[in-house]
Amino acid sequence: MNSLLFKGSVVAVSASGITAAGVYFSGVLKTEDKSFKAYLTKIGRTAAAPEDWNKIKELYSKETSDSPIPNIPKSSVSSDVNLITRWCEDKLKQEHSKSEEDLVETWCAKPVNVESRLSYFNLSSLDVSETASSNKDDSTWTSKVSNYGKDTADASLKVKEINDSSGQKVEGSEISSTIEASKLRKWCGWAKDQTYQNKGTDLFKKYKHWCTKPKNS
Repeated sequence: MNSLLFKGSVVAVSASGITAAGVYFSGVLKTEDKSFKAYLTKIGRTAAAPEDWNKIKELYSKETSDSPIPNIPKSSVSSDVNLITRWCEDKLKQEHSKSEEDLVETWCAKPVNVESRLSYFNLSSLDVSETASSNKDDSTWTSKVSNYGKDTADASLKVKEINDSSGQKVEGSEISSTIEASKLRKWCGWAKDQTYQNKGTDLFKKYKHWCTKPKNS
């Protein structure tokens, strides 16, 4: 065998071995980002930006709990939103934990409305047009209305009347066992524009149950 050819082959094999080893070890040494910030990206959310904190402060003030984030009372946030900002900055760097993922998503992600999150769950919203003759989802609404009494045995699925007499849509009285399609559509039309917090909230559970269908169906 030509000695030069043999030496060239050895060098080539050695070089390829070094390259393969390099690729292997770089893969081993590369660690997965398990932070809360990476978690938000994974579920299609974005960390809140400076322009979002006033909105988050407003949402925080409307919560029923005195301290939506443990040890950060609403009364303190009303005068210093940086209490949430600093909490989020620290939390987003920490390793994700199942027990806190909803809390972090709610207060550390850029605010979006309910409808904008449907694609992540492979869902789309039902048509909320008020006239049945032009509503492409009329048969679905009919089915949902007929099941309202049965489904609301789970009281968390009951929706409320939407009042707009003042020019602003607000929730009114709870609708107990029977509902008209127009009232259910009206609630869905209101709910789609509300701020999405996380998948476990009563608002999103109701919206998902009453106001959506599988995407592309």
